[in-house]
Amino acid sequence: MTLQADALQSCLQKTAKAARFLIERCVDDAVAALQVAEAQTMRVADRDELGRAWRELLKYKPAWSVQYPLDLLASFKANVVAAAQTAGAPAEAFAPAQSSGFMGLSTGADLSHTALSLVADAEVSQAIESSRLLQQVLPSVEHILAELNTLISTLQGFPNVRPELNPLRPDVFSERLRKLVFKAAVEPAIASLWIRYLAPPLGRELKRLFEGVVRQLERDNVRGAIYRVLPTPDSAPRSRTQGRDDEGAASGFEPWDRDTDRSQSADLSGEPAARPPSQYADLSDRAIRDELFQAFLLQGGNNTHHGLTTSYYETVEKELLALQSAPESISAELAEPGAAAPLATSQLLVEERGELNSQIWGRYAHFRERAVMRTQLEKEALRVSQVLGLEVVRKLVSQVAQDPRLLVPVRQAIVALEPSLLRLAMVDPRFFSDEGHAGRRLMERVAQRSFKYNDAFSPEFQAFFEPVTRAVNALNGQTIQNTQRFDSALAALEFNWDRQDQHEVENRNSVLQVLRFAEERQTQADQIALTLSTRSDLKKVPGLVLDFLFDTWALAMAHARLIDTRNQIDPMGFGSVVPDLIWSVKQDVTLKQPAKLIKMIPGLLGQLHAGLELLGREPHTSEAFFEGLMDLHRPVLKLRRVKSRRDAQESGAMPLAPEQLAATLEQRRAKAAASPWLRRNDLEAAGFEDTLRTVSGENATGPVIEPPGAPAETPTNSPDLAFGASSPAIAQTEAEQILRSLQAGDWVDLYSRRHWLRAQLIWVSDKGLLFMFVSHGGQPHSMTKRSGERLIQAHLLRPIVSYGVVAQALGKLVKGALSLPP
Repeated sequence: MTLQADALQSCLQKTAKAARFLIERCVDDAVAALQVAEAQTMRVADRDELGRAWRELLKYKPAWSVQYPLDLLASFKANVVAAAQTAGAPAEAFAPAQSSGFMGLSTGADLSHTALSLVADAEVSQAIESSRLLQQVLPSVEHILAELNTLISTLQGFPNVRPELNPLRPDVFSERLRKLVFKAAVEPAIASLWIRYLAPPLGRELKRLFEGVVRQLERDNVRGAIYRVLPTPDSAPRSRTQGRDDEGAASGFEPWDRDTDRSQSADLSGEPAARPPSQYADLSDRAIRDELFQAFLLQGGNNTHHGLTTSYYETVEKELLALQSAPESISAELAEPGAAAPLATSQLLVEERGELNSQIWGRYAHFRERAVMRTQLEKEALRVSQVLGLEVVRKLVSQVAQDPRLLVPVRQAIVALEPSLLRLAMVDPRFFSDEGHAGRRLMERVAQRSFKYNDAFSPEFQAFFEPVTRAVNALNGQTIQNTQRFDSALAALEFNWDRQDQHEVENRNSVLQVLRFAEERQTQADQIALTLSTRSDLKKVPGLVLDFLFDTWALAMAHARLIDTRNQIDPMGFGSVVPDLIWSVKQDVTLKQPAKLIKMIPGLLGQLHAGLELLGREPHTSEAFFEGLMDLHRPVLKLRRVKSRRDAQESGAMPLAPEQLAATLEQRRAKAAASPWLRRNDLEAAGFEDTLRTVSGENATGPVIEPPGAPAETPTNSPDLAFGASSPAIAQTEAEQILRSLQAGDWVDLYSRRHWLRAQLIWVSDKGLLFMFVSHGGQPHSMTKRSGERLIQAHLLRPIVSYGVVAQALGKLVKGALSLPP
């Protein structure tokens, strides 16, 4: 044990030392990738953000190259101690000089989407980025990691492979990097960019590092531990087609040892399923089964092609007989001894072992029928991979069925789909690990589509759910020999959804065109205003005129440029109005040339009115400006009537009214608009009026009062768990952060016109000043940044956590697999 401990400590120290070069190369690669992305992007905002990201990342490279190895070594040592204690080995031989608080045994705990719906927005963002980081790293190291696990298990003194206790697991490296990233004093958006661009090089560098560790251990004559499988069978099992009962045939699964399937059947190990296995695993032994399940779920497993012992089939046969002889109201304990779980009794509780509505789901609404069918498939299994695949499906369905974000009927549909998913697992045991697989996509797409609705009793939801019910029942009644059935079912659902969405998309595009035009117009107007503010003739110009030029007239000039099709220098002559208007309000000049001003005024006013008409400005919005302009021109107009030098002198000495005084230095500085300007018709078409009315209500400024008719299951779908008159308003900074975190495609519950609506964010302006949501039927709900923040503060806009349903369920399975007893 002492030699093994010394060798392990040496291995850990060398690995930590090599991590310095690993992190430096990762940073260099990420910086290079960010620079390429910066050069290729067309959006100014994105280009600026990418530029800041790689410049800030370079600043942290020296500190990280020192801190990262130290952090890793502390984690390695703490993990070794914890592994020794978990496995029952004496921990003294492995104890580090100083204890570390980081145990690092939870690969999936804080890197999965678990419990995302109930944590703060910042924690949600970190958890998502962490999960993405680990998911991108694992495929790169999957094969070499399996070999490394065997060697490290030997150094740890384990007789069998214990991948979950390997101190050099990829999640240790990714977790330490994640902590460095999120400790950095940068914006959350920059940290997210770092995670995204550090993930690919981290995967490559970890693979290179693990390969070096494996080569070194092999040179040191370290022999890898093995999985606990029996080298020879108790007795070769008979062909599973012999003695097959009628109910097995009715399950729709054709066994792999039939001639018609031999050419197509192969598990992930690459070994044809019909080939006689050379080794057999005793899955009736719970310890062996748990260990193989861990390896299968985490790395794919190296022994999943092994056969099954006679004792396994004897155990399955007993379970099947017990299920078939049990009454219809079978309890969960009979199906899985020691795993008590009551049947679903609560309206919001859905269990994989529960009873469903037989009028909707037919035969498989009954738990006993599903359990009998699963056990029959276990009896048909020839390989370890098939048995483990069936187990993953059962656990995956159970996790999704408990997802509180989904409406109850949707969770029941996933439970009802279990029979066809089990048959699929017999054909493709690891289908769940492929995000693009039809079986997994069907579950995910149904779940994601259901986020469109917040009321399971609404006619709109029923119209969505009826085709889903038909698809599930059809799959359960068919033979599953490949993915074709799932592909067809998903294609049919997608076709109907696309057809339903067509009208909404047309409405959405027309409104989006208006908003995009308004945003581009405002961007150009801000630039025009900035240019105007640099003119040298603004001295002594009244603030009233400068406000008009920098705001309204800059918009008119930008509008004319955007609709111009002839590439004119000054479309519609709006630019030439600027010097005329400025000259006309300087009385020290106009009083000396009254005839010029009098001749200029009709044309000037005509151009100004033409610009406002082009914009669609309502006349009353500019009345104050034109009244002020008339006051500025009045002294010259008096000269025309009096025609007297004395009157001219008196008029010239006439003081300006206070509101017409020359603009201050601050007024002469143009400022970007807080939000793009829109005409009233455009505001109504885009749904601004609804949100403005909601924001102006009592809830936006006074005590928070829960609006009537809150959406079904709001407490589980919303980050706000407690509502009512005592609920405090959300802080301004928190509201800003929540709104900033929303991205196109995210779902929210929105209170509008005295009703709760489920709406999806479909567009955010480049500057983050405008947001457009769409509820059922394509009804738009647009808002400015300020309006959105006020709605969030008043609990009238609540983000819905809708991240991958299947991915989150798998994350929970990973966590559960790692916590299995040794």
